[in-house]
Amino acid sequence: MYGEFDNIKICGIASAAPKTVIDNEQVAETLGNRRAKKQVALTGIKHRHVMGKGQSAADLSSVCGEKLLTELGWDRDEIRAIVNVTQSPDFHTPSTAMLIQKRLHIGQDCLAFDVNLGCTGYVSGLQIISSLLQNTGGKGLLFVGDGRYREMPEVPTTDSLLFGDGASATAIEIEAGNKLLYAQKTDGERYKYISVGLDGDLTMDGNAVLLFSLNEVCQSIREMRSHFDIQEESIDYYILHQAQKLIVDGIARECDMDMNKVLRSYEEYGNTSTATLPFTICNNAEKIKKKKRVRFYMCGYGVGLAWSNVVLDMETDHIYPIEVTDFCYNDR
Repeated sequence: MYGEFDNIKICGIASAAPKTVIDNEQVAETLGNRRAKKQVALTGIKHRHVMGKGQSAADLSSVCGEKLLTELGWDRDEIRAIVNVTQSPDFHTPSTAMLIQKRLHIGQDCLAFDVNLGCTGYVSGLQIISSLLQNTGGKGLLFVGDGRYREMPEVPTTDSLLFGDGASATAIEIEAGNKLLYAQKTDGERYKYISVGLDGDLTMDGNAVLLFSLNEVCQSIREMRSHFDIQEESIDYYILHQAQKLIVDGIARECDMDMNKVLRSYEEYGNTSTATLPFTICNNAEKIKKKKRVRFYMCGYGVGLAWSNVVLDMETDHIYPIEVTDFCYNDR
């Protein structure tokens, strides 16, 4: 499924991570097996930030939202949509998006809801909020964030070495002359490849996910390029879902990407699920901001199984480095 918008402006991106840092090499030593040590080397994930007691992804999202609203100087009554993509909401009901709306003092003339998506969540969220704003006008905020680590077992496993916590906010408004191109695919037949049950247990077929990433995801990138006639030289940076080094490097090589354009964040933050794409942008803010305006090629892939691509242009003034914080609200 392909589509495009010709009036979506990405105005700013802010991200936040918890203060507590886990050293994967130390965890591997604790596990005391060769497989864990080998996984740390193969994945390239050296550290992960995890939330402390009482902190949630919504706390981090709210910090990011406040940062953007303050820096952009937006009138909060002009915000017409809040979309929060998460797999770890604060409540079953109401939606966490409503909690964020309350915290940011956004007016009542606003849609606010959650979307349960995983690693494709940011790209799909951009599509959803862009579609909404075509009808509502005004401005919108897209939040993505997960607290995956709180679902990990007390005794670490090799799978738990992958995941970190984090959240991000993206400010969006309608403005002619700003194109956003996208492609999206979903295959629910393979939902068991990556799943978290109602009991919080993670199930993942790592080999199947690796093959999916290096085959179908790569094919989707080639098809996206062909469909929209996207030339390599037109892309400033590639932002791939930060599953791990093996997958990110594998996709980049298979798709003949310039490795100097492939940005990373997994080394320090691990796989932050829904947040990895904007996290990677913010992790490389200093490098990106050397240019006034850039074109990003983003690709998300994972839970579903689902895979999605987006190409967009963005001015870099309001891309902010990742804020590390232990702040949490006391309103739950």
